[in-house]
This record gives sequence, C-alpha cells and structure tokens, in this order.
Amino acid sequence: MLATGWTSSEDRRTWTFTLRDGVRFHSGRPLTAEAVKAAVERTMRLKASASYVWDPVDRIVPLGTRRVRFELSRPAPLDVIASATYAAYIYEVRKNAGDYRADGWGTGPYTVASWRPGGENEVELTAFEDYWGGWRGDRYREVVYRAVPQSSTAAQLMSSGEGDYAGGLPPQLIDTLRGRPGVTVRERPSWQTLIGLLNTRKAPLDDLRVRRAVVNALDYEQLVTASRGALVRSDGIIPKGLLGHTADPDLPGDRALARKLLAQAGYGPGSGRTLDLEMTYPAGDDTIRTLGDLMTAQLRPLGVDLRVKGLEWSSAQWPLAKRKDPDERQDVFVMYWWPDDPESLSYYRNVFRTEKEISYNLAYYSNPRLDRLIDRVGALTATDPDRAVRTYRTMQDIVVDDALVLFLGTTVYQRVLNSDVEGFTDNPAYANVVFVHDLTHR
Repeated sequence: MLATGWTSSEDRRTWTFTLRDGVRFHSGRPLTAEAVKAAVERTMRLKASASYVWDPVDRIVPLGTRRVRFELSRPAPLDVIASATYAAYIYEVRKNAGDYRADGWGTGPYTVASWRPGGENEVELTAFEDYWGGWRGDRYREVVYRAVPQSSTAAQLMSSGEGDYAGGLPPQLIDTLRGRPGVTVRERPSWQTLIGLLNTRKAPLDDLRVRRAVVNALDYEQLVTASRGALVRSDGIIPKGLLGHTADPDLPGDRALARKLLAQAGYGPGSGRTLDLEMTYPAGDDTIRTLGDLMTAQLRPLGVDLRVKGLEWSSAQWPLAKRKDPDERQDVFVMYWWPDDPESLSYYRNVFRTEKEISYNLAYYSNPRLDRLIDRVGALTATDPDRAVRTYRTMQDIVVDDALVLFLGTTVYQRVLNSDVEGFTDNPAYANVVFVHDLTHR
C-alpha cells in the first residue's frame, strides 16, 4: 500500500520499489526510502515472529527519498513477501544511544487513543488527520474494540444495533442472527486450515501403520457437517487461492484400511489392546470441542480411546508440546494455521521442516528430502511458478504418505455486520484484521 510500483530483475534477486508520495508517520515525519530501510532492517535484526520472511534480503539501498532497492541472496517473490501479515509493517525507527528503536509510529489511518488491557473497551482508535488515503465519505473516525467474554452477549449487541462488527462467534449463534433485521452475516472460505499434528516421536504414533490407521479412521465429511458451516473440507495442505494448492483425491478417509492397519500393529477390536491417545486444542474453541467429541465417538468402535483436552495456548498447550521428553508431549496437537505472507511456503517451512528447537513442527518430523524441497521451493516460486507447483505436490505427497496430519477442515470466515456498514471485504491473508478505513456507515 505504501508503494505505487515495483520492478524486479530477470533473476528475481533485485527488487526496486517506488514509494507513495505524501505519506507521513503519525509523528508527522515523512515516509522515505531511508525509513523503509530502517524499519525492515530492525525487523530482520529482531529475529522475532514472522521476521524470517525477509531472510533472502542481503542489502537494502535507498535510491533518493522515494525509491528503495532490495538486493537478495537468492531469488524470491519479494512483492508477495512485502505484503506479509506481521513482518512487513513500516514503522518509524530512530537511532537512540547507538541502538535503533521503534517509536511506535506507523503510517495508517488511525492512531491509538487509549489501550486498557483487560478492560471492556480495550482499544480505542482515532483518525489520523494527515492519513495519505484521506477521509472521503462517511468513514469511521473513532473506533472502539470491545472485549466481550460471552459470545451470547456479543450476539445480543449485534442484534440490538449497538455493534457494527463481530467476529469469532460460534456457528450456533451465527445461525440465530441470519435474516434478522439490521444484521448481515458474511461468509467466505479462508486460507486458515485446522490441522491435527501426530506425534511421530512417541509410541504408538511412532509406528507409521498406526498413524495411517488414525488418519483413515475419521469421517471428515461428518466432521465438517458437525462444524455447522465453520469449516469446509480440506483437499490438501495448501488451501484454494494460493500457489501450489493441489486437490488431492487420495487424501485419507478409508475406515476399512484403518481396521486392517490397526490389526497389523496389534490393536483394534479383538486384539485385547486399546490404543490410548491424548489430543490437545486451544481452550475456548467451541468448533474444535464439538469435533473432538465426534472424533472420540468415531474412533471408539476401532478400539481407539481418544481423550480430548482444551488447554490455554501460551501457558499450557504450547509449553506441553515443547517438553524435552517426547513421552510427556501430547499425541495429537490441534491448531489453526494460516500463511505469514500470501504464499504457501509457511505451511511447510514452519510446520514440517526439521527443527533443532521445537517451534511449530509439532509432529516432530524430520525428513532431509522434504527439507531440501522446502528450501528450494521459495526461489522456484519467483523464477518458475509451474515447477514450484509440481514441487509443492511432491511435498504434499511426502506429508500424506508419512501420515503426519489430520486434515480437519478449512475455516469459513463468519462475520456479523450491522446492515448499515458498507465496504467490508474479508481479506484471507489477514485472518482477524478489519480494515476499518475501507468501511462507511450509511
């Protein structure tokens, strides 16, 4: 949004961006090529969150005040990387006592008027008068993000006209709001997938036969139906709309094969041995809880006892998954995944590539061949997209063959808006962001 145009060299290792004129930080200082360099270089130095998207960048060179050149160590689709959800923000950086620090100033349409952690009106925004996009029409100049712990309360606020937007409501409440006067329900499939990662380092799922049995034992269509519109069936690791998406007709779901594999591994009806598995998911997610109950019921006739636990993500679920002893970790880790930038690499690089320090590869999987393909496909995306698509298909075949993941569904974004709100577009690259400046109120 801060560039009016960009070019790349034929080998996709040099990219030059022309910056939009008239853009100012909230401090009042102008956006310049030096400011872009300072922000991106600081993000790279921090090595936090999704800063790795800039890993191909070797050097950033300002060309005057409004043009900036990125020189890369390898080919990369920098135009896509530069629109990353987290790590591509351009914020003001100043040198302070020899260290470059962020001042907290951005270039967007709003500034933070107040922030009350734990308060009901948790965040309040106010219009930045010098925003380059202007304030034409009846746009929202004041925005309040209201934290409402009870979904039923949020639904009541929307139905009474007190709210303009609500996201994250459970499907049963969404259903009660459909067709109500003054309320509009908006839905679209997303780039956010719901996956269950199988612990390949812990018995019994260290046995490939058992993993293949578990992934085939589930009725995925029934699970999607039980989500009441919150999910559609996943047909591959990469969702539709992204480079490398491949609809796979051979995805698991063969219960007869599951029974056969369990018998080969010494489990199943008649064996006298119950297969005990523990599955964790982020607490408070009604959709996953419903799916977990159904998965337990689907697996029980095959002699599989699935115990489902909802755990708070940062204090319980993730720390449990990162314990040093594989036997202390969960058997199945359920989470949502969406890309850090509008390309497909993070579905593999973050989730299935070998890790020395455990982060998101919560199948604890290591395959040197897959690692090499992951390391290569980013450059292919920039130089040979057709070959990149074929490489992604090979990568998907490896993951499916080794039975690393349960394809539980692709999220359908379900948003509730006041019917007087116009201009809303659900951007699949920004899972839970509302671009309020795009909205008008009639």
